[in-house]
Amino acid sequence: MERVSESFMDNLSYLGQSLEFDMKEWERIIDSLQVNHTMESIFTSKYDSDVDYFFDVKKAGQVFDDWAYASNMYKYISSLVLIGSNGKIIRYGDDVGHLDVDKLIRKDWLQELKTSDGKLVWLGIHENYADVHYRTPYVISLAKRLDYGKHDVIVYMSFKSQFFVDKLNTKHDPNNNLYLLDGHNKIVYNREAKIINERYENPINTRVKGDTVRRSSNGEKILVASLPLSNTGWSIVETIPLSTLTEGYSLIFKVTVIVFLLSVCFSGIIWFVIASKIVNPIQRLARVMNRVQGNEPSVITMSNRKDEIGQLTQNFNYMMKRIDRLHQEHLQDQAKKNEAEYRALQAQINPHFLYNTLNSIRWMATIQHADNIRETVEVLGRLLRNTIKTKETMIPIHMELELLNDYIYIQKVRYNDKFEVLFELEPSIKGYRCLKFILQPIVENAIFHGIEPKDERGTITVRVFQEQERIVFEVHDNGVGMPEEVSEKLLSCQEGKDGIGLRNVHERLQRTFGKDYGLEIESRCGEYTLIRINHPVILQQEDQ
Repeated sequence: MERVSESFMDNLSYLGQSLEFDMKEWERIIDSLQVNHTMESIFTSKYDSDVDYFFDVKKAGQVFDDWAYASNMYKYISSLVLIGSNGKIIRYGDDVGHLDVDKLIRKDWLQELKTSDGKLVWLGIHENYADVHYRTPYVISLAKRLDYGKHDVIVYMSFKSQFFVDKLNTKHDPNNNLYLLDGHNKIVYNREAKIINERYENPINTRVKGDTVRRSSNGEKILVASLPLSNTGWSIVETIPLSTLTEGYSLIFKVTVIVFLLSVCFSGIIWFVIASKIVNPIQRLARVMNRVQGNEPSVITMSNRKDEIGQLTQNFNYMMKRIDRLHQEHLQDQAKKNEAEYRALQAQINPHFLYNTLNSIRWMATIQHADNIRETVEVLGRLLRNTIKTKETMIPIHMELELLNDYIYIQKVRYNDKFEVLFELEPSIKGYRCLKFILQPIVENAIFHGIEPKDERGTITVRVFQEQERIVFEVHDNGVGMPEEVSEKLLSCQEGKDGIGLRNVHERLQRTFGKDYGLEIESRCGEYTLIRINHPVILQQEDQ
């Protein structure tokens, strides 16, 4: 009941806002007279002849006609009279020709206007002062005093009660009984024309917004709601039988129950279809998948369906066949890998044999006092020993530099000290690790392709430093360099063999750490070559 009452009041409030807007439009018609120069001229000018006055009155009539053309509210004006303190009078309206102005100014409304302190006064509904009762028996009037400097003008305007009939007949429910009351509680509008201009006798306070339940004259319970209109003293009262309200809600409840029951039945039918066409086939497929979890090989399920479940079954069968094929390929690859490891184990005999032979040569050189041969063989033997001993792919950077030093010593002997190697190392790199054998191929490239073709002695500079989250190895030589087009293609061409060479180092870095790492080559023909190795920072603990 509370929600019904709230909805009823909301509708009445909406109707009240519409009426307040219409009544403000009537007030604006009078306010427009205050600022119209034609009207002001008539009541402030001193006319030398009646002809001038007659022409100004004609102009005023034209002003009203223009306003009436712009707004259809003027067609409801019964009488509009402007009475000036200079004795001039302007008339407009359908019934103003039958209005006696002398009798008009003797009515009670003039006294009410005098006490209004210059404000507009809604006089309410009353019998038409014009002698046209057969045509317009009742009018609603309002009045205001206009101030044109030293001259006062009294405005009286009445409009036909038909205005509210046209406005309200279509704006409320025909089951409801609507009353529009003026400031004297007289009925301005109701569907029963015979009670217009009579006092509203229902014992409720029409000046307060609210609703209450009362009994009508025939004993029926009705809901009575009232809403005061702002700035006019008017109000709206609307009544409706409670049975009409509850009848609508009872119908809604019955319809809701029927719709609910139909929805339940329809949902049951849909669920039966879904269970037979979708759920059950999916459950069968799920049971087949559970057999895969139980390590049952070559699980296949058959289905002749052409819908999405059939496609799912076909894809499952394809996946199982592919998994089986990949499994077989994996077994074959594993067998090949085991065979390769066996061959690699056999191949380790050759380095061991070579190392033992070199060790014998070193002792023979020591006995013969051939120190140069002894030192060279000793370095080569250490290089081979470290190669055989170190099987990890990641080694400390200082060990990588030790291997590089042994390699450089051998090459210096080979090339009769044709070059020198300088090291620039940051102390912080001691705790880091790197891929094994990434520096030796780079230095080898610098010697063979940079320094060897050069006539004079060359210099190779090896720099190792940290740059944000990277360890950077730079190998710079002042050899013959290479053309730009050669340096750009160097990493994309096969370089060296058996995994030794620039391309090998570049690919190892990218396969191990990703595309953000690898080699960068910068060279200028006849001047230098700089190869930069970008390597991630790896602490010894992390690698371990």
